[in-house]
Amino acid sequence: MLMPLERLRAILELLFREGVLVAEKDPRPRRAHPQLPGVPNVEVLRAMASLRSRRLVRETFAWRHFYWYLTDEGIAYLRQYLRLPPEIVPLSLQRTRRPAVPARRPAADTADPATGTGRARPAAGRLPRMPQGGWAAGGLAAAGPPPGSPRWVGGCAVGGGCTA
Repeated sequence: MLMPLERLRAILELLFREGVLVAEKDPRPRRAHPQLPGVPNVEVLRAMASLRSRRLVRETFAWRHFYWYLTDEGIAYLRQYLRLPPEIVPLSLQRTRRPAVPARRPAADTADPATGTGRARPAAGRLPRMPQGGWAAGGLAAAGPPPGSPRWVGGCAVGGGCTA
């Protein structure tokens, strides 16, 4: 397909900058590509079909959208075509640097006073967690659930006023 070189260059620059290009399967000639103002979507589809036939991109299709991923040969070709230095790489190949997060220290009231460290204490009024083996583990079956927790009989809490 014949297209102006500045449109082709804009398509290839976006592909190289991102490393990935997405286009909806909509070959209507008046429909513009959302990431490339002034470039029809059909020209993006045809340019990418040309790169795919030369195995410079890998294509995936899902839910009416084409996804093209640059291959190593495609990166080398676009670097030569766009006259880019080897230091510039697509965003899909760049590693993201995460800022170092300082370790959080426990608050003074939840720490063990003897060592200054420790696990947080449960909030006042909260019930303890069920042991790993259940309430029956460690002879707790005879004692039943902890004080203050409702007992469930037949889908209703005992003393809860359930009429089901």
